Amino acid sequence: MTAVAVVAAALIHISAASAVSLSSAVSSAESSAYRAFREVYTTNAICSKKHCVNPVFPGMEDLQHLEQAAWITSSLMKTTNEMRFCRNAITYDPALPAVSGTVKHLVQRQDNAAATTFYYHLYALGLEAWDYPKPEYANDCVKSIWRMACFTYFPRAEVGTMDGAYSKYIRPCQSSCTNYVRQCGVECCDESVQCVFSHTKPISHTQNVTTQGYVPHDGPSTLCTGGAQASVKPLGFGLWALVIFQMFFSFEGGSRSFFGAAGGRRLLLVGGLLVLALSLQGCAYDVPIHRVGNWRAEPDYLIKHEFIPPGGSATAALVNSCSIARLSQTLQCSGRGRCTLWKPTYDASNNLAFCECDRGWADPECRTARKSQTVAYLLSVFFGMLGADQFYLGFAGAGIAKLLTLGGGGVWWVWDIIRIGSGPVYSHNFRTAADLPHWVFVLSVVMFAGFLGFATAYVVTTTFRARKRKESMLLSEQEEGRRGTLNLFADAYMTMPVKQHHGGGAVGSQQYLKRNPILAPGGPMGTQQSMRPGGVYGAMPMPPMGPMPPMGSMGSMPPMGPMGQ
Repeated sequence: MTAVAVVAAALIHISAASAVSLSSAVSSAESSAYRAFREVYTTNAICSKKHCVNPVFPGMEDLQHLEQAAWITSSLMKTTNEMRFCRNAITYDPALPAVSGTVKHLVQRQDNAAATTFYYHLYALGLEAWDYPKPEYANDCVKSIWRMACFTYFPRAEVGTMDGAYSKYIRPCQSSCTNYVRQCGVECCDESVQCVFSHTKPISHTQNVTTQGYVPHDGPSTLCTGGAQASVKPLGFGLWALVIFQMFFSFEGGSRSFFGAAGGRRLLLVGGLLVLALSLQGCAYDVPIHRVGNWRAEPDYLIKHEFIPPGGSATAALVNSCSIARLSQTLQCSGRGRCTLWKPTYDASNNLAFCECDRGWADPECRTARKSQTVAYLLSVFFGMLGADQFYLGFAGAGIAKLLTLGGGGVWWVWDIIRIGSGPVYSHNFRTAADLPHWVFVLSVVMFAGFLGFATAYVVTTTFRARKRKESMLLSEQEEGRRGTLNLFADAYMTMPVKQHHGGGAVGSQQYLKRNPILAPGGPMGTQQSMRPGGVYGAMPMPPMGPMPPMGSMGSMPPMGPMGQ
């Protein structure tokens, strides 16, 4: 019985172990399936990406190894005087890396790391880092990047720990991340831009790497690092609901009330539309999906702008060629710039420097050629109505809009001429090279404006003169036509048969018409009006004519009878 019991116990143990292993395998498969289900993003084909870079958040790739490092508690009073870049961002007692060195050395190390992250992330967004030496006075987007970089490398010390005691790494708050996404307008056209996330990436058949985002708390809080609440939305749902309620459900009796004169029919119409909207079914359409986030599919800008020392391999790559001592100037900044101190100080121990590129080059290592301001200006002047300048700068959407509207009716065209010529403007990645002298822009604009003004005046004057000449010709033709109509019946009287009058002169001759002005072309009988009944002499009875002489030799005509007999 003892052997049987032992065997039974062994079988039970084996069954239990199998059940546990099976359960763990099932749970592992379920978690893998769950992760696979979570790593699915919808594809938005009509969306336009903006500031979608990898890593999408500044300093995000350092969160994991920063959390694995050891930290000690320090005080704000001891550290704030040694800070240069993050002095105005840190308002709490920070924790410092638990490594050998003085407080000054540790603070400078973390401060330089935050400045490097800030510098590289600005260039990844296409901005010029040298334009913001004091980010605390810059725009909201630059300030949000500055805060996130400082919160990442200066974590908040745990509450209740003494100065010099060990403290764990506290990640930045989600509110700082949310502010950055909103104020910089980060858009990757999918659901991958999440401040709170857990992403697992397989690096081999047996090993996975899990990265996590920020703490799901809003700052300031003792549970996360940060000092800012999430920025307020322009209009919340509650305010819109209140406005709609006031608009539609005001029970005043006036004409503006929802339940006014036609309130019943309006309410019925709105209710019917609401019921119809709630009863509609969606279309059976499969939404395109992808399993890799759009920002993770972008090239890593830290790898893209890394510097590999001469003779070294990719494993020896470093960030910032200016950080290597005694490196030849022909190798620093790709030979297209010079190393310049980021924060010039009298402290020789802090010599943080970055590449300040030549006029025609950009990016942290001066490897990207800039667009030419001169070319953009010439395209804007001569082909700006067709959007050629926008296409050259890399803004295809603006170029198409400018082409379809013919330069916005000329207003957009003139605006771009002044904007592009007055100073370097941003292209799709970096600012254009400042290769257009300002005096050339001023002189060309004045000459072009003068030419345009003279051309406009010439066209307007020529058109006005042609119109006036045409109107004059039309008036002349109308006047000639009117005079021809008036002389029609006068010509009939002037072609009467020629007969001698007792007083001399033929009937119809000039002497006869002078003695009888009533028959002249300008007289009452010489117009068509005098011949119509009711004319000037229409009511006057015609005098009887004397007897005509017999046909024969032309003799003298008998005198006409007296008028009125």
